[in-house]
Amino acid sequence: VNDVEVHRYRFMCIPSDISDFVYPNFNETTGLIFNGDAGTTSCTSDLLLDYGDVQNKADRFNQDVIVQRGEDTDLTFETSIETNKDIYNAEIDQYISGFLHRNDTISAPRKCPVRIRLTPSGPSKISSVWFRDKFAVYRGFDTYFTFQISDHSKECTLHRDQYFSAIHHRTCSVRGGDGFAFVLHSDPDNTAAVGRAGGQMGFGGLKRSVAIAFDTWPNPGQDQLSVDHISVQSRGPLEGNDALELGLLGLPRPYPLADGRIHLVRIAYFDHIVTEYLPYLVASESLLPYLSDNGEQKRIGMLAVFIDEGVGRNQPLLAMPINLSLLLKLPADKATVGFTSSTGTFYEKHDILSWYFCEEQPCTSPHKSDFDYHQSSKHSSVPLRMQHEGAGFGGGDTEDFPTRNTSPDTTSWEKPLEHFSRDRNHGLADDASNQIPPNTLYR
Repeated sequence: VNDVEVHRYRFMCIPSDISDFVYPNFNETTGLIFNGDAGTTSCTSDLLLDYGDVQNKADRFNQDVIVQRGEDTDLTFETSIETNKDIYNAEIDQYISGFLHRNDTISAPRKCPVRIRLTPSGPSKISSVWFRDKFAVYRGFDTYFTFQISDHSKECTLHRDQYFSAIHHRTCSVRGGDGFAFVLHSDPDNTAAVGRAGGQMGFGGLKRSVAIAFDTWPNPGQDQLSVDHISVQSRGPLEGNDALELGLLGLPRPYPLADGRIHLVRIAYFDHIVTEYLPYLVASESLLPYLSDNGEQKRIGMLAVFIDEGVGRNQPLLAMPINLSLLLKLPADKATVGFTSSTGTFYEKHDILSWYFCEEQPCTSPHKSDFDYHQSSKHSSVPLRMQHEGAGFGGGDTEDFPTRNTSPDTTSWEKPLEHFSRDRNHGLADDASNQIPPNTLYR
């Protein structure tokens, strides 16, 4: 077996007793369980690339366009919801943008390394993706992943005069929902667990769970923020989780999530309080029952969430003192880990591009070096080079057989040009045919 095959077996064919795993991309999905609408994609719809039960499952660009009609005192209106194309962003933003419109959305890339697509472009989608084995998390864990959100829904409303049917005005708003979450749980459904759709982001209702939610849709009266934000959600060991204010463990932190960028996230749990993260603490009254020790090796720890530049700077967006052993009360002290997502009436694609997980803190596994941070270009900026300039398109010594990195002389060759005077007109007077015998041969 050569080195390449050994490398592939080591990192993709995951043994049952491992304490960490890495997916630089999802061309291999060994160890993952897909539920609901989740699938994998290479960002292109090609039947030749379809394989297995999940590849291209979530690629659909547009569901059937949703149309609603109604009227008020003076106007009738017709509202349609479909997937937006980013080429229309500038026009909408400048002329017809409505309430909740955001101008930083993108269309999904046309080609990409294989990634997980948690939801396709469509309403009321729901999904979960879990790793097949459970992990001991009370003594700390560390996970990194990258994500991208694209293909937002667009709601356009055409208003007409109720009496003359003349167009009064038109508004459009581009904004998707609802978001996704990284989840630890010990729900009775194990790796088949799927929560509720819409604003519950696929984890609402899961028992003995904690979710780090990446919320992109404002739910008036049920969310504390009306912009993209990250929060920690749980209702403890006895109640099903809730993705809205009922399950909030600390104040959410705003951060642009659905702007089309590839974002890097690190989520770490420490089995002790990390004093350097104290300036970033978030908390609420619902956290109080989980702020005490629970025996040896089950003391108060700290959960920290880092994103983008904060990962490299070791500066969390939020940090929370918490004892996971009190919050979850896991059987055998082990949890299932993975992602959930959902859409409501409005939708977007939620993609996970790479993922690394380690059940120790700090994590020293060599597998971590294979994680793709997606923070640098995959295209080389090094210019094409030859040994030195030379004749033709190649270079170097072409007198003998060309050496490596050297091309032969490709200068075009031809016989000496010959023509008769009757066919020659360049550089001659208009009456040249009368001055030179027509069959004179020129070289």
